[in-house]
Amino acid sequence: MIIRNIISSLFKDKKIKTLFLVDILYMKDLNAIYNFDNGDFIIKQLNEILITKTKNSIPRTLNRKISVKIKNTHADVFEILLYDDLTIEEIIIIKNLIYENVVSNDFKLLDKNLSINIDVTIGCSKSAEKQIKSYAEKALHEAKLNYLHYMYFDSFLYKNEFVNKDLLDILNHNINNNLVEPYFQAIMDNQSNNIVKYEALMRIFDKDGNMLMPNVFIHKAKKSRLYQKLMEILFDKIIVYIEKYKIHISVNLDYTDILNPQIKRTLLSKIKTKNVGSYITFEVLESEKVSNFNLVNDFIKEARIYGVKIAIDDFGTGFSNYENILNLDIDYIKIDGSLIKKIDEAIYLNLIKSIVLFSKQQNIKIVAEFVSDLKTLRYVKNIGIDFSQGYHIGKPMCIEELLGVKNEKKT
Repeated sequence: MIIRNIISSLFKDKKIKTLFLVDILYMKDLNAIYNFDNGDFIIKQLNEILITKTKNSIPRTLNRKISVKIKNTHADVFEILLYDDLTIEEIIIIKNLIYENVVSNDFKLLDKNLSINIDVTIGCSKSAEKQIKSYAEKALHEAKLNYLHYMYFDSFLYKNEFVNKDLLDILNHNINNNLVEPYFQAIMDNQSNNIVKYEALMRIFDKDGNMLMPNVFIHKAKKSRLYQKLMEILFDKIIVYIEKYKIHISVNLDYTDILNPQIKRTLLSKIKTKNVGSYITFEVLESEKVSNFNLVNDFIKEARIYGVKIAIDDFGTGFSNYENILNLDIDYIKIDGSLIKKIDEAIYLNLIKSIVLFSKQQNIKIVAEFVSDLKTLRYVKNIGIDFSQGYHIGKPMCIEELLGVKNEKKT
């Protein structure tokens, strides 16, 4: 039995694990205002929440058995180690679970009549290496520098101090070797239960073939002025797949893409030349950056000439203003996943119902994002949402997985 446990332990250490670091914000201020005894009392309460509430909720939320270890590693920092290789979507789910368990709690002070709320910053990484904590610490540090409550880093990018150069090399490697690839996530018609289109998500790869997620490389690509080249390669491949397989595809654009005359001209020119507009939907990302709706509308009108459909992505975040929607000629509204995942809560359900009612009155179709289980899908269908997207419908897949074809990446 002892030998078996040792072997099991060694084997488990070689598997990919996911680590969250939770750091109490402004702990020095709390100690200064309420004294160190109350500071220690707050840390003790947080420890209790994480061990009794969060730890038990993680396996239920992921719907599988999973080993979780939680410990207070340094003063106001807690380590939550999951012996599992979580997907990016699952990482977001668990991050939200941790965050909401903490910030929604009233923390008592030693004077029982007083209580306060605290905030935390979360850093996350996953790796099979012993340095996993160093990677998560880098994520936590970056989140605090940028005043974000959460940051995730792919560990293999942070193995040395030259990560920025490595990432720049990876971007150029993908451009020079035509490696930028669309991964397709299914969108289902809730009436027929048929997959009717796919959202194309940009993926790039390092020299060992490891895939990078957009949250790792997009900012660097834009900062280094390489994003336009990535978009051109991505869009060229999307058009090839449309011509070959006649599939309907949604492409994400944010406000800066629409403002960029070169990206705008390139996309519309390719659509016109290849006559594929009727197969394409542009998903315009909702953002507080949107300051000129006339420019957005000009782009929409021009795209519509070629048969392109228009969706507003992540509705429920950013400006989320019905008046703005009325000023845009759109076909779809995609309700942000942060709302859909709370659809079983009355306040969010009522908010989503109001969006659905408004959209139907304007003859706009609704897509629910983040439909990750059957329970959510049933809610979505019951309130009349037209389409569903999420891991319950299908995970993002390369064209080979999607259609069972071979060697398409060399197209």
